[in-house]
Formats: sequence, structure tokens, C-alpha cells
Amino acid sequence: MAIIVYIHRVGLARVLPKIQESFDLESHHLGWLTAAFLIAYGGFEMPWGLAGDRWGVRHLLPLIVLAWSLVAGCVALAGSLAALLVLWFLFGLFQAGAFPLLSRMLTDWMPTHERGKAQGLIWMATRLGGMVIPLALGALITWCGNWETPLWIVAALGVLWSVAFWPWFRNRPEETPRVNRAECQLIELGRKTGAAGHGSVPWRQFLRSRSVWCLCLLYGCGGFAANFYVTLLPTYLNKHRHLSDADTSWLSGWPFLCGAVACLVGGLFSDAIIRSTGNRKWGRRFNGTVGTLVGGLGWLAITWVDSTWALAFVLCLIFFCNDLAMGPAWAACADIGERMAGTLGGAMNMIGNLFGAAGGLLAGYLFKLDPDLLFNIYAISFCLGGLCWQGVDATQKLSSDGQTV
Repeated sequence: MAIIVYIHRVGLARVLPKIQESFDLESHHLGWLTAAFLIAYGGFEMPWGLAGDRWGVRHLLPLIVLAWSLVAGCVALAGSLAALLVLWFLFGLFQAGAFPLLSRMLTDWMPTHERGKAQGLIWMATRLGGMVIPLALGALITWCGNWETPLWIVAALGVLWSVAFWPWFRNRPEETPRVNRAECQLIELGRKTGAAGHGSVPWRQFLRSRSVWCLCLLYGCGGFAANFYVTLLPTYLNKHRHLSDADTSWLSGWPFLCGAVACLVGGLFSDAIIRSTGNRKWGRRFNGTVGTLVGGLGWLAITWVDSTWALAFVLCLIFFCNDLAMGPAWAACADIGERMAGTLGGAMNMIGNLFGAAGGLLAGYLFKLDPDLLFNIYAISFCLGGLCWQGVDATQKLSSDGQTV
């Protein structure tokens, strides 16, 4: 499912230059589309997370995947900018549930000592989807002679996944006959036991938790800049760097390959630090601190490079540094949230994408005025994210009775 999330998301970004030509759109119109997606995506994160915590994910996941897949296909039928804005908003609304619900699922199914690796694998899968689709979609556009038919082809992937997932999955291990008692005990090891679902969310505790605030803000700082890769990067390469369609396709995809490696390595390294030192706080915190600071320097370097290969190296470096923290960030979400991991994941991703909407709007306007200033602002955002990581303590858990445990 994580692969399909990014196949559809990056796929829409890949056809955006074609849509811009078909509808004669300006750069700031593309910023509006990006903002429409990210505002809906951010605004519906917490409702989906709350729903997943309350009812589980078995029914919700196939519902949202089916819905956003059909919406992605319907982009090919749009006849105006207004229709595109509505479809981009609906696409964001349904995709908003993906990662809060996955966080809920992995919190229920993974032992605490393997959460970093599990989250790293999930985010590695997203990057593989983002790597493959620019090249695949570019080839399909050439083969079909238009951009509309390929959208329906990739939309069908989500429909097939939904049909396969629902009969097979169960919300919790103890509900699955194929999971034996010893496996259930292994999964529960090291966590606070509790009934499925949760009662009322301890909002006062949420708002008073430094770790919650810092986790949300660091994700916001990262999203402000990194959403550029899944929204406007192909447009920047094609329209502002004046690269060919072929160069735009591979240069849009390679950062996601580097991100896939970083997601897996980051998750494994985070769990390894905890196993070897027993320090869960720095086991989750280290990758993000180093990655955001180095990535910030990478954003500055974009303005200095001219050759296509140097640009490729810098873009890949930034995304690698960003993705070192993906597994640890979402593992920290599970560590801190436990039975409310979906709600906390929704809050974290909500802030990330609302900040990302602001970054997308800013990009749409600065593309015409001063792209170099945009990347300098992105560098500052990454560095602020590195500071926010210092306030995340994965040993401080939220609990449904309002106490810190």
C-alpha cells in the first residue's frame, strides 16, 4: 500500500507539467493545486487517526485506497482549473488516512524493539514507488500518446490492492487464527497492555507534552521543504532548469531510490542504537539531528550547481538525509503514542503537510521571482527541524488515563 501511495502521489506530480500545458496554467496555479492537496491531507490526518484508533484499520484502509485511486483517475476527466482544485483536494483528503492508519497497524502488530525497522521498511516502500513511477509514467505517456490514459492505468493498482487486502487482514494479532499464543506474547513484549481501541483522547496531556509538540514541529519543518519532491520537483526540473522529459523523469526518480535506502538504514540504525546502548531517547533522536543539519547544507548547494549530474547528487543527498529520520520519527510516534499512535501520527502528519502547503504556495510564487531564495528558506527549515529533534523523548509515553508512563 505504501508503494501505491507514492505511485499515485508522485505520478500526479509527474504529469503536472503536462497538465500545465493542457490548461495553460501559471506557476502560481500549480502552487494552488499543491496547497489544495496538502491542506486536505493535513486537515484530515487526525480524523483518520482517531477513526483508526477507535475502530481499527481493516475496513478503513481499503476504503481510502479505493477512493483516492478513483479520484486520481478522474483527473484525466477534469475540464477546468476549478475541477482540478476539487480533485486535488479530494485526493489529499483520502490519502490523509494512509500513514496514521499504518502507524496504528504497526503499533498493534510489531514488538517495540522492531518498530524502527518496520517503519523504515514502510517508508522505504514509499520511496520505491516514488522512484519507479516517474520513469514508468514517462514511458506510458510516450506509448499512449497522452497523459490521461496512463493515469487510469496506475489508478487501477489501488483498486486491485483494496480487493486483495480486505478479506485477508485483521486488526490485531489475537483476532488472527494464524497467529499463535507465543507470537502474540512476543508482539506484546515491552509495551503497556490494554484493550483494543481507546477511550477518550487525553488532549490536555497531548498539549502539555514537549515530545508531542517537538515531534509535530520537526515533521512540519521537514514537510515544509521535503514535500517539494512529491509536488513540484518535476515542474522545477522541466520548466525552470529546462531539462528534457527524459532527464526530468530519471532525475525525479533517483532521489526516491536514495530515500528508500535511507529509510531502511535509518530504521535499522535507530533500533541498533537502542539495543546496544539501551538509550531509546537518542536511539530515535540521533538520525534526525544529523540528517536535517546535513540536508540543510544540501538545500543551499542547489543554488551553486549547474551541471545535471551535480544537481542529481545534491537532490539525492538532501532526500537521503531527510529519510534517515523517517523510520525513527514514526517509531517514536508509536513509542510515545502507544494506544493513541494513530491520533499522534495524524497530528504529526497534519502539521507536516499544513507546513508543506505553505511551502508549496511559496514555491509557486518564488519560482518566478527568485528560486534561489526558496532553497535558502528550505535550508533554514531543515535546521529548525534539527533543533526540534532535541525535544523528542521516546521514553515518555502517553496513556489513555491521562498519565505519563
